[in-house]
Amino acid sequence: MCAKARPPVIRSVQTPDALAALRTWLDTFESRARKLGEALSATSQVKKIVANADHYIETVVTDEEEKFPLTFFLTRGQWTAKCACDQRHNCRHIYAAGLTWLAEANSGAPAADPGALLTAKKAAPVVAAATPAAPVNKHTFRVQWSPVLVEKLGRALTEGETRQLGNLAALFADFARGSGKLHASQLRTHGLAFVPPPGHELHSPIFQGWWNIDNPPRDPWALWQYIAYHYEQSGREIPAFLQPLTDTTAVHAAVDEQLVQEELAVWRTAFAAPETTGTAHADNIATDITGLRARLNPLGRFLVEVKPAVDKPWRPPTQRWFTALAASRPADFADRPPAEAALAALLISESRGYGWQYTHRLALSADAAAALLATTAARDAIFRTDETPFVIEPEPLVPEAAVSTVQRDRLELRLLTSDGQPADEARIIVKKPTALYLFGGRVFRGPPPLPARHIPAAVLADAGLMSRLRASGLRLPAALEGRVRRVPLRPVIKCWSTADTEPDASEYFQAQLFARSGNPACEQVWDGERGWQWAAGKAPAPRAGEERLLEFDLNGANAIAAAFTEFRLTWNRWVNVWSRSMAKTFPEEFLAWRETLPPDLEIEASPMLEGLLGPALRAHVEFTTEAAPAGEGRDWFDLTVQLKVEDTRLKPDELALLLKARGKWVRLATHGWRRLEVAGNPNHNAEAALDRLGLRAEDMLTTGKPAKHRLHALQLVSEADTFAAADTALADTLRERAAALIALPTPELPTGLRATLRPYQEEGFHFLTHLAARGFGGILADDMGLGKTVQALAWLLHQSHAHTAAGATKPFRALVICPKSVMHGWLTETERFAPELTAEAFTPLLSLATRMPGPADRGAILVVNYAQLRINTDWFQRHEWDAVILDEAQFIKNPTSQTAAIARAIPAAHRVALTGTPIENRLLDLWSLFAFAQPGLLGSQAGFRRQYPVEDPTAPARLRRRVRHFMLRRTKAQVAPELPPRTEDIILVDLDGEQRALYDAELKRARAQLLGIETARALDAVRFNVLASLLRLRQICCHPALVSGAHSEMPSAKLDALLERLEELRDEGQQVLVFSQFVSLLELIEPRLKEAGIGYLMLTGATENRGELVDQFQSDKTKTVFLLSLKAAGSGLNLTAASYVILCDPWWNPAVEAQAIDRTHRIGQTQPVVAYRLVAADTVEQKILAMQKDKAALANAVVQEESLASVLDLDSLREILG
Repeated sequence: MCAKARPPVIRSVQTPDALAALRTWLDTFESRARKLGEALSATSQVKKIVANADHYIETVVTDEEEKFPLTFFLTRGQWTAKCACDQRHNCRHIYAAGLTWLAEANSGAPAADPGALLTAKKAAPVVAAATPAAPVNKHTFRVQWSPVLVEKLGRALTEGETRQLGNLAALFADFARGSGKLHASQLRTHGLAFVPPPGHELHSPIFQGWWNIDNPPRDPWALWQYIAYHYEQSGREIPAFLQPLTDTTAVHAAVDEQLVQEELAVWRTAFAAPETTGTAHADNIATDITGLRARLNPLGRFLVEVKPAVDKPWRPPTQRWFTALAASRPADFADRPPAEAALAALLISESRGYGWQYTHRLALSADAAAALLATTAARDAIFRTDETPFVIEPEPLVPEAAVSTVQRDRLELRLLTSDGQPADEARIIVKKPTALYLFGGRVFRGPPPLPARHIPAAVLADAGLMSRLRASGLRLPAALEGRVRRVPLRPVIKCWSTADTEPDASEYFQAQLFARSGNPACEQVWDGERGWQWAAGKAPAPRAGEERLLEFDLNGANAIAAAFTEFRLTWNRWVNVWSRSMAKTFPEEFLAWRETLPPDLEIEASPMLEGLLGPALRAHVEFTTEAAPAGEGRDWFDLTVQLKVEDTRLKPDELALLLKARGKWVRLATHGWRRLEVAGNPNHNAEAALDRLGLRAEDMLTTGKPAKHRLHALQLVSEADTFAAADTALADTLRERAAALIALPTPELPTGLRATLRPYQEEGFHFLTHLAARGFGGILADDMGLGKTVQALAWLLHQSHAHTAAGATKPFRALVICPKSVMHGWLTETERFAPELTAEAFTPLLSLATRMPGPADRGAILVVNYAQLRINTDWFQRHEWDAVILDEAQFIKNPTSQTAAIARAIPAAHRVALTGTPIENRLLDLWSLFAFAQPGLLGSQAGFRRQYPVEDPTAPARLRRRVRHFMLRRTKAQVAPELPPRTEDIILVDLDGEQRALYDAELKRARAQLLGIETARALDAVRFNVLASLLRLRQICCHPALVSGAHSEMPSAKLDALLERLEELRDEGQQVLVFSQFVSLLELIEPRLKEAGIGYLMLTGATENRGELVDQFQSDKTKTVFLLSLKAAGSGLNLTAASYVILCDPWWNPAVEAQAIDRTHRIGQTQPVVAYRLVAADTVEQKILAMQKDKAALANAVVQEESLASVLDLDSLREILG
């Protein structure tokens, strides 16, 4: 029965079950520990993993230049671990070491296609060396082969020969059971001789290196050929009966080749690609000694020396010193120079990692010496043998080859200095990353340590070795030099994304760097641990005979390899690729990196990445126009703006993502990284045409969907030539309809109007009648004081006449909605200028009536204030109105307010908005006004915000073009130059004493509330408190009593200045309007006026007899001062008796203050108007004035190039409170 071959022993920590259990355990770690551990493993920070027994593993992990020994234990299939760090659970060092052990316990050879590696979670298990075939029974072997030998010999075999034949089979059985290893004792046991070669160790296997471990002898006769070859080499005679079946020719060639390959392997190892230099130590620590240095001894080793005192010589440190060093902390070393500090940092790291075996008698380890020389900061603490500073000679030692005088197939190597001096006695100091030699007391760079002084000629035939030797400076004999052919290798990057094959996993960029040649066809790949390696199956064949020797030039490829680390690529030993994570900024980082690479560098990118290397997707804006649906009016058209994209494979949602990115990169699930550039229309400039219409493609570009805009023929006719390029019929229709609309006759002023309109007022009347005749609503936005009321009354009178002429069965009814303070003005001016119309103020009793107010035989106007409108919404919305006018229409500037919603819902045949400030704070104010006056003109709120965003400086001009047919605005400077001049001045008052102290304390609290606030969201959490504090600051500036009654006796610098100015104006016989937003401030001023004997009136929101007070002030010159609430009296009142205005406290909105001043600076004023602003110096009030300047630019509106500024955002608050 055949015995079975024993399998090779595998430690239990490396069995498949153990590795699977380790993988499962590591998967339980938290994501942060896994991420940090992966980084440590990927950057090769796990060193010297050793399986010391069948149940545990020891290793050391370097983390931030500190070493952490740790041990893994495998107990009954369960893993545990202990690390020297303080982290008991989810330790990143344990995770890093576990990953590295899994990687080293598995094969990581990449497949030919790197993309195939993307889904590999584990590499294939290590494959053991091939084993010989199963043993053969010696009896069976004798029976099988004896007849063959008898026939070959022509005689019978002797008993001894037959027995020896069986012994040969028995020997092969031992060989097979020993996993392909033979010992001399086995040969002797089976009757065969063995002559040990020089240097053979007694118990070592024999015939080492004679066959490839993947292809050992497979049967007794194959094994015999190697034994026969040994007989020949040792001069022994081969047994005569075995000679017929003995032929060592193939074995001789195989052994020679195998020995050459092993020798080549030694040279390859010696000239492997240099490792990456480790991170230099940078801890700024020092010792408490007076001197610390590393000195090179004559043997080329670095010794640590200390200087215990200034007057003491240098000497080796004591073991006690080293022991203390291992336990030291940075705080223990506070006074050493930087170079000595850097050296101490290295020694601490070394002693911590190897403290139990690191002593004062030992020189620095090779790794420590390499780290020392890589630490630039420590260079001044390193000295040569003669105690001179450590300097590396500029010219390296170079190897020179000469034809051997002993062996023709070898070359003799020797080291030379640059001037040709032999340097064979040079001693190696460090091997990596660049070898350094000590020769003649000087330090030289040089080639990697030479494994032998004789180099096989086969080394030169190996193109890879040849190139590395030449890179080290190898000089060849002239005859060989002439045979060298230099072949440049072309660098090629192959890159892909893990999303190519794993779309749902975390995305990583992965790459391989190749160096290729077409002649000869070959390819190398850059390995992060071993440097340049021949790709599988891509190595050039060894040069034979007199073929040219190949020297591959990797300079270009090496430059690209260096760039890999600059792109933060790290080597992933699990799948043998370079890798990095892909964040949102990856495309920009990749392209910036690509710019640093040669432009002709070949990059093979996967489908997910190829878009980064090509041009952006191109698209252009185009639009179409068609008549609006039936029922919307024959003169309205729908203009649709859409995008034409070159790549028709894109889905609508993908296009939307690209548009939303605004030219930035987007990763599309099916098309990879792409970005979109929107260019001009190749046929005509669609964007310019849209701009002239007051539009832009922004809302379409934001959503990715076609955007539809409703426009009138009068708006579109200016672009008829543009439309004609695509649709001549449409262009003709537009011209025809516009001409018909323009041809409508201009009406005369209505009879019964008892007013002489100025030319601009008559133009305003024609504007309103023009809108009404065409079924439009609109906005009359003249400056305050230019007579918008009389223009509106003329229009209402005209509409009443037209209503009657049309044969209407019901009388004309108009609704005027205005502030409470303006109601009286509408009633009196209707009676004065249009007495044919009756005007009636709304009262609660009317809300009970079922019919419309007013006489049945004439037109009537119902005047209601905004508060009444809100209270009696249902009543106003139940009735059909022939016209609705909103006076001071800025009251509905907030489109989400209840008032605005109610106004929009009132049924009306015609709508007009009157306002002197169509925009107070933001462009959306105008949208709200037009949502009432001409619904749909400016689209939806969301579309409006996209069309006219805050941050776009061109938005106001476009909006003005969009609404120019529906809004008319004239300023006083344009149409009423005869108005007297208006002067505005600032009176600065200084806060003193208690008032200043109170202000400064409140300011400190306000600033404290903004500390640490960095975002708008964070501001929202404290906004209420900040604004409350800001209000208190403004109140303190006016009078401390506004904050608390406890401060009523505290002085007010502003009130003192106000009274002084009012007394002067009284003495001059002037009348003054005094405005404040704080009614309580007016109440504090009132007793001061009484005390000073100054006549006054006061109007606030609580005042009922407003009209009487206005008439009294206009007619009674003894009323020097009119105290007015800014909110209640800032608009709608005509107070031309006063020629002075004093604003007690600046308000955020300059339009509100301008309205207040315009109560007196208006038609009817004959005296120059002077407006004073009382401002507390060095306070928030001055900051408010600065902000007003920005908002004043906005107030000159769409009507005149407006611009928008946010009032109280985070930056504004910082500026005000700063």
